[in-house]
Formats: sequence, structure tokens, C-alpha cells
Amino acid sequence: MVSVTLVGKPSAEERAFRAAQANIGRTPPPAAQRAIDAVQRPAPSGGSRNVAPTPAPAPSQQPSAPQPLNWRDSAYNAQIASIQRALQDFETGATTRGERYGQDFMTGLRGLGYRPAEGFQAMPNVLEQLDQPQTAALSAEGEAGAPAVAVAPVSGAFDIEGEYDPYSAAARGTRGTRDEFAARGTLRSSDFAKTFGEFQNRLQKQLDAMETARGRFGQDLATEVAQQRTQAQERQQAAQRDAMLRAAMAAAGGAGF
Repeated sequence: MVSVTLVGKPSAEERAFRAAQANIGRTPPPAAQRAIDAVQRPAPSGGSRNVAPTPAPAPSQQPSAPQPLNWRDSAYNAQIASIQRALQDFETGATTRGERYGQDFMTGLRGLGYRPAEGFQAMPNVLEQLDQPQTAALSAEGEAGAPAVAVAPVSGAFDIEGEYDPYSAAARGTRGTRDEFAARGTLRSSDFAKTFGEFQNRLQKQLDAMETARGRFGQDLATEVAQQRTQAQERQQAAQRDAMLRAAMAAAGGAGF
């Protein structure tokens, strides 16, 4: 007798088991593993839009601007004070010299017998004129490039009759010439007029020489003051450069350079 074994259809559990056995090694990784692999995978060249940019440093981390050097140290201040004091002393002396020259000039006018007009100033304040804006016009005695100083010409008249000073040169000369010609009886002659005219010309020449010397003195005084001011400014600039150099060297040494 031959026995026959009937094979029926496999159950659902058996089919699932067989399918699992057949797909071993080929089953795609679960979702969690795919996420981990995506993170660990290196980004493609050229960057990725999903990579967050590097944050900018906070404002407190930004480099600060260099602070200006405090170069006005005690040595600089002492130098500047010394330079200014020397200039002030020179200008004070120049003012005194101008005043004394003006007094001597007025004394010379009185001795000559000349009476200046009211309000005449023999020597103006040169410093005040230098402090004013300079014009292109120079004084008659000034040279090109020299500071202009205005010395007003003297105005007035000779006191030939000796009304104010009978012992002046004008009064004594006039009186002596008249007495000489009166003694000869030629007071009204042409010789007297000629001699007296020559005497007046000599008086005028002496006045002109005094005026020329006065103008030159005023111009020279103004030039000296201007030169002293220029030299003082140059010394101040040199002191400033030295002070800035000292400050820069000190700052470099403190920075460890």
C-alpha cells in the first residue's frame, strides 16, 4: 500500500517567517538609524544651506579704536611756559623801548623849536599794530616781507618867535639872525631874507632827519618783535614734536614692543 502525504497551504505565520528569513541582510535600516547616518555623513563640498553660520562676535569682543596719546606732559608744559614767558618779556621790553624813543623824540622836537599838532604820537604801539591784520601796503621805511608799521608824519610848525621856548634852536637862531642884520641896518634887505631862508631850511632838514630816524626805529622794532614771535612759534612746535615722540615711545614700551 502506498501512503500519500497531503501537503496543504502554509499558514500566515509560516509565510511571514519565511519572508523574514529570505530578507536577512537586505532589510533597509530603520528610520532612527537613517537619521544618525545623515548626521554623521560629511557635508558636500561648497557648504550646505542647513549649516548654521558662525555667529558674529559680541560687541564687547569687537576691537576698540586706539586712544589718542596724551603727549602734553610736564616737560612740555614747562617748555611752553618758558617760551611764552621769554616772548612776553621781550615784547614788554620792546614796548618800553618804543615809549622811551617817543619821549626822546618829543624832547628833540622841543629843543629844535618845533611844536607838533595836538594829539601827535611820537612812537605808536608797535605790538598793537602787529596784532592787527596786516595789509599789503608797507610803511615808507619798510622792506618787502617786513611787517608794516604806520608811523604818522609829524605835523605842526616851528616856534621861531620863541613863544613857547625862547631858548630853542629855532627861537635863538631867528633872534640871532635878526640882531645881526639889525645891527648893520639891513634887516629889510634881500640878504636877510636869503640868510633867514637858509636858516629855516637847516631847521627843516634837521626835522626831516629826525623823522627818518623815527620811521626806521619803528620799523626795526616791529621787525624784531615779529622775528621773536616767529622763533617762539617754531620752538613751541619743536617742543610739541618732542613731547609726541616721548609719548609714542612710552606707549610702545608699555605695549611690549
